[in-house]
Amino acid sequence: MDYPLFAHIAGRLCVVIGAGAVGLRKARGLAAAGSRVRLVAPSLPPGEEPLPANVERVGRFYRRGDLRGAFLAFAATDDRAVNAAVVAEARQAGIPVNVADSPREGDFLLPAVLRRGTLTVAVGTGGGSPLAAALVRDHLAGVLGEEWGLFVEMASRLRERFAGAEKSLDYSGFCRRLMVQGILDCLAAGDAAAVDTLLDELGIEGLTLASLGIDLKKGSAGEDMSG
Repeated sequence: MDYPLFAHIAGRLCVVIGAGAVGLRKARGLAAAGSRVRLVAPSLPPGEEPLPANVERVGRFYRRGDLRGAFLAFAATDDRAVNAAVVAEARQAGIPVNVADSPREGDFLLPAVLRRGTLTVAVGTGGGSPLAAALVRDHLAGVLGEEWGLFVEMASRLRERFAGAEKSLDYSGFCRRLMVQGILDCLAAGDAAAVDTLLDELGIEGLTLASLGIDLKKGSAGEDMSG
């Protein structure tokens, strides 16, 4: 059984070997998470959009030493021998490695991911069926709308607020009461007045969306992406 975790990779070097569809998806996903990415491949597919600024492209085939300084490594070529060489270098250097075409040869797997603002839902199948993971993720996308991202943002701001408040205030109970009283429906409708009414009814003076720094008109970013 795998142990799920989320890695903090902002500012850290992640090396992707191979720039096919899988390698490029990994490189873009790593870059979006703030990683410094080194992408090693002799060429990119025709018509490919420009890579993000934090992706350094090395325009040649893999060479031993390309993983130097990496926090994570990704073997994503269509050549089994090259992928095996990447794994061997990573293991010798103590760098966790993901192998796109043979997940169990690597040290970690990438799930199918659904994002709603700062809410991240990851679905894995132990490497057995990435397609099944993607289908489950897509099903959840229809269940977890953008309002969930907004609720998580509210809950995060409330947690900060309660941290400096008197001990009698029950953060967990407060959030649960908001759920029971229909906060998600109000957020989905973009009804700021209704949200403020719910906050007021829970008895904390001056607590409003504005006091939490949340503007429903701006919404909450949602993204579907497959690892």
